[in-house]
Amino acid sequence: MSIKEQIEYAKDELTQDEKLLAGLIKIERFYKRNRVAIIALAVILLLGAVGYMGMEYYKSERLEAANRALLALQKNPDDASALKLLRENDPQLAELFELKKAAGSGDIKSLESLSASEDPIVSDLAAYHLGAWREDAEKLKSYRMRSGALLRDFALFDEAYLLMKEGKIEEGAQRLAMIEPDSPLKAVADMLEHYGVAKSKKGGE
Repeated sequence: MSIKEQIEYAKDELTQDEKLLAGLIKIERFYKRNRVAIIALAVILLLGAVGYMGMEYYKSERLEAANRALLALQKNPDDASALKLLRENDPQLAELFELKKAAGSGDIKSLESLSASEDPIVSDLAAYHLGAWREDAEKLKSYRMRSGALLRDFALFDEAYLLMKEGKIEEGAQRLAMIEPDSPLKAVADMLEHYGVAKSKKGGE
């Protein structure tokens, strides 16, 4: 390498060092001017990370507690302490459990309470079961006329059955005809209609 090339190389090295030094000075000045804001941001990020981990841990603990309570209730549906624990850790799951229990046993008081639930699915199903357990054709009619009633076809079937029991065969048949053709209840509805009509003819003879 010639002397001229060595001089040029040394100049380049010095220039690079000067740029690096200038950059460090700028960073130092920026830090000194914004030190409080930088520290505050770092603290906020740290607290956010700790808060997030804490929230995830809290959710995990609640989920485990809810699962333990549900398992206990499956063994003993009348376990009041387990139900309380489930309500505290997963209110929606607790309502679904209570709905299943009330619908199976015909607990009218519980069904009335659940029909006023803020959960639209729980309130919908509770309203249907309330009408079915009370054997109230008007309540079933009111339920199935709701927009988006989840068990509309079941309500129609129950309503038709109750009407036919009262001797209102034609009215019951009209309800059965309203059941959707692709409904899983359609075959049973056809059987009820046939039985109702046959019974009516026999009674008229």
